[in-house]
Amino acid sequence: MYKACIDIGGTFTDCVVSDEQGNFEQFKAPSTPKEFSQGVLDVLGVAAKGYGKDKEAFISQLGLIIHGSTVATNAVVTRNISKTALITTTGFRDILEMRRALKIETKSMYEAIIPPYEPIVPRYLRFTLEEETRFDGEVSKPINRAELKLVIEKLKREKVEAVAVCFINSYANPQNEKETAELCQKFLGEDVFVTYSCDILPTMGEYARLSTAVISASIGPIVSKYMGKLERGLQKAGFNGQLLIMQANQFAQSVEAIKRKPVYLIGSGPSAAPAGGAFLGEVLGESNFIGADMGGTTFDASLIKQGEVTLTPGVWLNDERLGVKVVDVQSIGAGGGSIAWIGPLGLLRVGPQSAGADPGPCCFNKGGTEPTVADAAVILGYIPTDGFWYGKMELNVDFARAAVKKVAEPLGMTIEEASQAIMTTVNSSMANGITEITTKKGVDVRDFSMLAFGGATPLCCAFIADLLNIDKVIIPNYAPSFSAWSMFSLDIGRDYLRSYISKIENADTNEINRLFEDMIAETLSEFEVLDISRKDLTLTRSADVRYVGQYHEIEMGLPDGEIIGADIEKLTNEFHRKHNDLYTFSLPWVSVEFRNLRLIAKVKRQKINVKKVEAGTEDASSAMKRMRPCYFSEGFIDTQIYDGKKLKAGNMILGPAVIEEPLTTVVIPQNFQCKVDDFGNYIMRRV
Repeated sequence: MYKACIDIGGTFTDCVVSDEQGNFEQFKAPSTPKEFSQGVLDVLGVAAKGYGKDKEAFISQLGLIIHGSTVATNAVVTRNISKTALITTTGFRDILEMRRALKIETKSMYEAIIPPYEPIVPRYLRFTLEEETRFDGEVSKPINRAELKLVIEKLKREKVEAVAVCFINSYANPQNEKETAELCQKFLGEDVFVTYSCDILPTMGEYARLSTAVISASIGPIVSKYMGKLERGLQKAGFNGQLLIMQANQFAQSVEAIKRKPVYLIGSGPSAAPAGGAFLGEVLGESNFIGADMGGTTFDASLIKQGEVTLTPGVWLNDERLGVKVVDVQSIGAGGGSIAWIGPLGLLRVGPQSAGADPGPCCFNKGGTEPTVADAAVILGYIPTDGFWYGKMELNVDFARAAVKKVAEPLGMTIEEASQAIMTTVNSSMANGITEITTKKGVDVRDFSMLAFGGATPLCCAFIADLLNIDKVIIPNYAPSFSAWSMFSLDIGRDYLRSYISKIENADTNEINRLFEDMIAETLSEFEVLDISRKDLTLTRSADVRYVGQYHEIEMGLPDGEIIGADIEKLTNEFHRKHNDLYTFSLPWVSVEFRNLRLIAKVKRQKINVKKVEAGTEDASSAMKRMRPCYFSEGFIDTQIYDGKKLKAGNMILGPAVIEEPLTTVVIPQNFQCKVDDFGNYIMRRV
């Protein structure tokens, strides 16, 4: 039986297949934006050919598919979402629009024009009910069913496709919220997606909870439709194995769980790679990485510190607040398909617009007309015109030159100079993206190696490292499909949350244990579809803790099993120490308080067996295939071109040079050298 991990990108859909002996093969097929599920079937067809099998016969031999998708993220970013309504408590209709005192948290102070915020749910689709739940969980006013009936009639008339329910203080008792959602589902029918905030984020802080529920509702019908088509397509092709979905919190889950909480699909693809990076770090004996993932449409930067992937309890997705815990990934519109254009001030800009998979860069000869990063790379000699994508696609340099000429002439540059300017601009943008998760958060990039993965990152990673003074770059063996490869190392799991607000000295261990048992019961319910019992689960408990009056919390670990008073006392002492480690000071005379309790439930999967490649010497001349002019700082230089498939462990290459792989190209500038390690990874260092 085979196992396959599939990641949909903006330009290509990646697939990594493992056989029974643990050998890996990677495959790519163009993404299909109009129907992403077709791209999954297409790449499985490419994989079938790679194994010399009929498509249906190959798919029938797949015992497991793990899938990461951009469907949810794309829907929110492009606002191609379902018609969504909101039901909330009387007096709180405009929380969604007010956000946090109308503060535009995703815009720069230097923006000349900031467009007004347009909420996902327009005001005419925001409804209120007279209900009341106290802060202590007492329901002092149940919902008025007659009033709700009138709201439901309005929802029917408006033909809404999704409904989010969020009541004030429902985190303390979701009774009113849950009852409202159940009645809406009953009378609106199964064709309307209904969710309530405490089913996703049962925590204090109504804006983040409400916004998360609205986002989840708005993509619910889209995700359900996509998952349904994907399941039917796979079954029709002969798939009888298990299908798991990659979540934004770096765990895999069942399709049914994702359909219920589709918000966890946002950021699904990029969240896998950092976990794979942490695993690879264990193999290589390194623990600090900056993950750099340049695909066809976006560049994603992540941080792996001391072997741990950095997670964040909330992120902004454009102007929408997502409150669930996700992998901390900084994304910008910079990829191989990013379009170069002249801005209002007459300056060269690259991205965020992208040529995507259809029509793609001009050099693809699929109808593209705008200059892209890939076109510039072809003109500069970095990308071969005859060996792209296993030689399946001949790149047209004349079309690339015609496109780049559109920006070269207004700038008074030659086509080659404009191409170099495009590369410099996109590299600077990616370097700035990395500083957002490092330098601006007090992390010194010089203490980290860059882990360069994604189809286009090996093309640019050395230039980015040079801009940031990073001395070491690691390009993994499966760099072009690293997100898909990383999914093999992921656990099946999910994280859960309950608000618990109390000073440490007043903490009730009975209530704490009750809340953890409540989360465990929810865990078992969600894992039932996977036939997983409590004995199969690894449960990790933690708490969000802060000084009284502080804005930010620190997540602190709690021991397994029943929590007792001694555990609370120990947690307090550890909190002071951790606060000092993180912020260089502590306040032991200030009271400490609980804010939230967290539970991670997971089933550990078998880790990847990383195999060594054939050993060689430093001499890499046997892999030399030709010379080609490539543009570096002083102009075109006759550059040695190497066949990546012929390189062996120990081979050393001095820049300037280019390594051609079937699915990516590694560019080594003059001030870098590259060595192949025992596992086939490329290790580049500045010299």
